[in-house]
Amino acid sequence: MQRDILIVGCGIFGAAIAWALGLRGLGHRVLIVDRQTPASGATSRAAGLVTQVRPDPSLQALAGETLAAMDLLQTRFGEDVGRHRVGALHVGSQAQHEALAQMLRVCTAAGIRGQWQDKAQALAQSPWLNPDAFDIATFYPDECFVDPYLLSSAYLRGALQMGAKLRLDTRVAHITHQAGAVTGVALEDGTVLPAGIVVNAAGAWSNLLSAELGLPLPMAPVRSQYWITERAPDFSPGTPIVFLTDIRAYARPEVGALLFGIRESAPAVAAPRELPENLEGFVFDAADPHGWGNLAEAFEPLSHHFPAIERLGMAHYITGPSNYTPDGQPIVGASAAIAGLLVATGCNGSGITYSAGVGRLIAELIGGETPFVDASRLDPARALHIDPFSRAFLQACAHARATKSTG
Repeated sequence: MQRDILIVGCGIFGAAIAWALGLRGLGHRVLIVDRQTPASGATSRAAGLVTQVRPDPSLQALAGETLAAMDLLQTRFGEDVGRHRVGALHVGSQAQHEALAQMLRVCTAAGIRGQWQDKAQALAQSPWLNPDAFDIATFYPDECFVDPYLLSSAYLRGALQMGAKLRLDTRVAHITHQAGAVTGVALEDGTVLPAGIVVNAAGAWSNLLSAELGLPLPMAPVRSQYWITERAPDFSPGTPIVFLTDIRAYARPEVGALLFGIRESAPAVAAPRELPENLEGFVFDAADPHGWGNLAEAFEPLSHHFPAIERLGMAHYITGPSNYTPDGQPIVGASAAIAGLLVATGCNGSGITYSAGVGRLIAELIGGETPFVDASRLDPARALHIDPFSRAFLQACAHARATKSTG
């Protein structure tokens, strides 16, 4: 049988879509193509948080699907995704009380477990915190982090077991269409791969394929970065994820050290055409290639919450492109103008969290099922007037990262 469902990109979204299609008995129709190796783009550079605590019900549902998928991957497929169910602690000053209380009410109503914690409880869980830096805390015990590469590989192996095929070293130049319907893809070497359904899951490069079809995607690749400290005794493996709500920073344990990220005021951003095929060694900002300027900017408020940073060295710095949208919503859905064209991208720094939910939603749309979430706000065509390569639009996407709340 011809493989008439073609997925462009084998990052975590592409792998999760193939897996979800396999669960619906459609794996024998799926071909995944990628110009590099699986999960070699932004996926392998992610911090790996899987957090359901967020105000939007649809995004909660996408995240909840990933939590459920990890259970299924372990029980049915025997996969270890490097899951650490350490919970998430949200700490803040009294000024954050209403915001934390509202989030707790929203999450409790959605069935997400959470409760207030007093300062002693919070410090017992996260002894690296400065007790003078926060007044209140909430804790959500089911939040976790994973190894992004292992999770993506688990989706992919499951998809291959269920009949999907993978073709690497395959460079897609264009998505082809005729008479208002997708016909397949044209490769850079001139080869044409026919398909009646094409899913653009090309991550930071997605606009290179979609914009020329008259479907400019409202997103841009913004530098996502985090640091990992030297090892220290306060950073035990059971330490929870911590969101520092006053300064929009987060931290999680990492093999006896602490991994942390910040929301810089002016994130570096690149046009998709500026990104190389291989991200190894790519620098977003030549003036600040290792993010030290961003870290220096955040150092004073960060050290107030995390005093040990003043004496600890930084063992690792990891950076990669994360696709941000001005409205903070992912880009997931079908084109209304070109039948058979679907898009899955625009993760807003939460691609690992949303992965199985995005996979399920795309699989439902392909299979003609009723979507399990209201996908209207995720519509790929919601900003057809934008120029996704203009400097003004790129800066709007960078601003979305700078102002993103924790979680």
